[in-house]
Amino acid sequence: MTDPTAIPVNIFENERELMVVAPMPGVDVTDIAVEVTDEGQLTLHAELHGAGQERIEYLLREWSYGPYERRIDLPRGVDAARANLSFGNGVLAVTLPKTSDTVAARLTLDETGQARGVARGHVGWRGGAAAD
Repeated sequence: MTDPTAIPVNIFENERELMVVAPMPGVDVTDIAVEVTDEGQLTLHAELHGAGQERIEYLLREWSYGPYERRIDLPRGVDAARANLSFGNGVLAVTLPKTSDTVAARLTLDETGQARGVARGHVGWRGGAAAD
């Protein structure tokens, strides 16, 4: 098995939410999983499939197929059960409402590239500002 490739991320926040954005080109939406632990660690995981890659003799290899993974210690408490995920154009966006105590959850995207939190009215990040 191939060692996971580290995913680069951007992390930013507003008054209510912490947002993590990560490029994952070539990944199928159903192969992405996001988890927040009770200890406040975020894990982004994805599989990138490349059929027949083990039979190819590369002349130059600057990127690879296989698992992507990134673990991040979050700077503050978040409610992962109310998180919103979206995936489009090869970019994963994770919006996590801030809380005093972290609420852990494991999240996956549906075929449309969306996952919504359980809290009513929480619509997540839209163009740089949280919706009311």
